[in-house]
Amino acid sequence: MWKYLRIVTFAWLEFIYDYLFVVIPNLLLKRLLSLPYRYRELRKAIHRLIKYLRLDLHITNANLVDPTQRYFIVTNHHSVLDPFLAIYLFEHPVRFLAKNESRKMLFFGDATASIDTLFINRKSVRSQLDTLALMQQAMTEKQTHWLVYPEATRNKQYSQPLLPFKAGAFKQAMEAKATILPMVTYGFFRPLDPKLNWKRYPIQVEFLSPITPDKYEGKSTVEVSDMVQVQMQVVSDKMFLQDQILRGKI
Repeated sequence: MWKYLRIVTFAWLEFIYDYLFVVIPNLLLKRLLSLPYRYRELRKAIHRLIKYLRLDLHITNANLVDPTQRYFIVTNHHSVLDPFLAIYLFEHPVRFLAKNESRKMLFFGDATASIDTLFINRKSVRSQLDTLALMQQAMTEKQTHWLVYPEATRNKQYSQPLLPFKAGAFKQAMEAKATILPMVTYGFFRPLDPKLNWKRYPIQVEFLSPITPDKYEGKSTVEVSDMVQVQMQVVSDKMFLQDQILRGKI
């Protein structure tokens, strides 16, 4: 409770300003404003807001990310804030594939919709196919990064293994011959946890070696999915242990 009061006390004006003068204009003027402009303005807003969350970012292997390349980013999913962390990290526009339900979330839904997130209707096979076709076409054009959460839902058991990956999450990327960039995060669920009110919140981010098309050529989506999950699980386990050390320094 005290944490939320602190955040509201110091950040509510910033939140209202960014919602009214960044997110809403981005939504209403999508056809007039370019995606790079809308993304840049939203990213500025997220940088302003995120400072109130008291984060200590620990980023590993950032040198593996080539700023001239466009990636299909796969990462684990713990928090509704996760898309904001990706936007915070990547300067070049990142687009998301998300379920329809997330579109209804106040601010988060509008913010991600304002940068051309594709929302998928899991109750309609035809809608899913159409949405995935749009994503594949966009990946082929290599104008933006794309990010998906192959676990398909938030994993609320933070100390447990990653949830099983959906192999289908890799299908469009492989057909578009996109370079897959695995990314593992840990700790970003804490800023919104009402039971915690720490002075600082350690957040770990680690990039794994990009997987170029020649490395998955001839493999099935199941094989690629399993390969990526094994790699990410090793890093996730390491982060869980490292977290004990980082929390000891708080």
